[in-house]
Amino acid sequence: MEPTYALELVNVFPGAGAPTVRLGYEQFADVGVATPINTIASIDLKDATTKIVATTSSKIYAITSAGVVSDVTGATTVTNAQFQTVQYANNLYLCNGVDNAKVYTGTGNVIDVTFTGVTLSNLINVTAYKERLYFVEKNTAKVWYGGLQVTGTAATPALTSFDFQYVFTKGGYLVGIGTFSTNSNMTSQEYFWALSSLGEIVFYTGFYAGDPNTWALVARYYIGRPLGYRAFIRVNNDVWVITEQGIVPLSGLFTSDPEAALQIVSQKINPLISETASQFPFDHQWSGFFWAQGRRVYVTLPIADNACRFLVYSIDTKGWTQFQLYNDEHSFSSCLFNRKPYYASTTGIVWEGETGQADAVTATESQSIAYSGRTAFSFYGSRANYKAFKDIRPIVKVKRGITLNLGLDTDFKRQATVTAVATPSGTFTPWGSPWGSPWSAEVEYVFDRYAAKGQGHCAAVRFGGSIKNSTMQILGFEIRYDMGGQV
Repeated sequence: MEPTYALELVNVFPGAGAPTVRLGYEQFADVGVATPINTIASIDLKDATTKIVATTSSKIYAITSAGVVSDVTGATTVTNAQFQTVQYANNLYLCNGVDNAKVYTGTGNVIDVTFTGVTLSNLINVTAYKERLYFVEKNTAKVWYGGLQVTGTAATPALTSFDFQYVFTKGGYLVGIGTFSTNSNMTSQEYFWALSSLGEIVFYTGFYAGDPNTWALVARYYIGRPLGYRAFIRVNNDVWVITEQGIVPLSGLFTSDPEAALQIVSQKINPLISETASQFPFDHQWSGFFWAQGRRVYVTLPIADNACRFLVYSIDTKGWTQFQLYNDEHSFSSCLFNRKPYYASTTGIVWEGETGQADAVTATESQSIAYSGRTAFSFYGSRANYKAFKDIRPIVKVKRGITLNLGLDTDFKRQATVTAVATPSGTFTPWGSPWGSPWSAEVEYVFDRYAAKGQGHCAAVRFGGSIKNSTMQILGFEIRYDMGGQV
C-alpha cells in the first residue's frame, strides 16, 4: 500500500496540503412541516440573486438567501417529491413522472408547463441542449423536445418526440439525457447523450433531434446500469455517471474503454458503490454535485430509505473520504447553493454545510464533529522482520486539550478498541484576550508521544475522536519500534 493510502477515512477531507476534519453545518431554514424534503435545487436569477427550491410530497417551497421560506405550490398539484430538475432561460423545470411537469420562474408560484403533444405527468427527466428543452417520457425510450428558445410558460407550444428504441440495441427504457463537451483530437464538440436502464449510452451531434441534415449518431458504449434518474453529476465540462459498477466519467469513454473509464476517479470506492447498489439498485437518493470552490465532488450514498451519507472526492489529491453528518437523515437531499453545500432533512429543515466548527447547529444546541481514520499498513522497511511497537507520535494542528483515540492494528487485523489519549492543555493566551501569558493562536501544532502496544510484521495507525469549536489538520504519524528477527 502507498503510504498516503487510507483504509478508512470519515469526516476528514484529503485536500491539498494536510487532511483536515470537515467543517460543521447549521440550520438555514425550516419549511414549517416535519416532512421529508426529497429534492432541493438552486435557481440563479437574472438579478444576480439565487433561491433554493425544496419539494415535499405535497408542497413546493422557495427559500431566499436569508432563509425566508415561501410556499410557491400555487394551483399546481404535487403528490410526489422526487423531482428531476434543469435550469433553462433562468427558469427551473421540474419533472417526476407522476405530476404534471412544472416550471418556476423565480417569482410568483410554480406553474404547470404549457407544452402539448404528450401527457405532462409522464415526463420524468429533463435537460437542455442547444437552446431547446428535452424531456424523458417514463417507461419508454422517447424524448420530447421543444422549439428553439421556447420555454413552455405561455401559449401551448407542441413537443416533438424522438424514439431511442430504434437506436438502443439492448432494449430497456430511457433513464438519463444530457450534454457533454469534449476537446479530444484538438477540437471541441458538444454532444447530446442518452442512457438506457441497461447501461447503453449513445452520443449524437447536430442542432436538434428532428434535423435530418445534422442529427447523427457518433458513438455508442456499454457501461453499468445507472442507479437512478439523478445519478449524473456535472463536473466542469464532464459528466460522471453513478452505475452499479462504480462511477464512469463520460470523458473516459472517449479516451479509453469502459472498464478503464470505471477506474479513472472511483477505483477505491467502486466496491462500496457496488455493495450499496445491491441494496438500493435504483433510487432517487443516488445523486451528487460538484463544489468548485471547495475543490471536491459529493456523491450521495444511500444507507437506508430515509438516510444518506456522502462519498467526497478531492479534485487536488484524487483521494476519497466519507462525510457522515451528526444525523444521517439530515442529508436526505442536497445541492450547491450560494457557493456552499446545502442539505435537506426528513423533518423539513434545510441545513447550510461547511459552516462553523460544530454539527446540527440550531439556536439552542450544537453537536461535536466525529472523525476517524485508518492509515495504510506498512512493513516499516522490512517485510520479514518482526517488530515490537513502542509509541506513536501524532503530528496535528489543533486546539490543545482535545481527546483522541489512538492505536495500532497489526498484521492486517483490526483491534477491538484503541486507547483514548488527551493532548496537553494549552499554555498560551489567544490573541485579543487579556494579557497574562504569552499570546498565540488558539490552534497549535501538537506532537506529543503516546505509548502504543502491538507486535507484528506490519501495522496501521487507527485514530479518531470528536472536536467542537476547533479545526484539526492531520499532518502525519511517527512510529517507534524495536526490530526483531526474521519470522
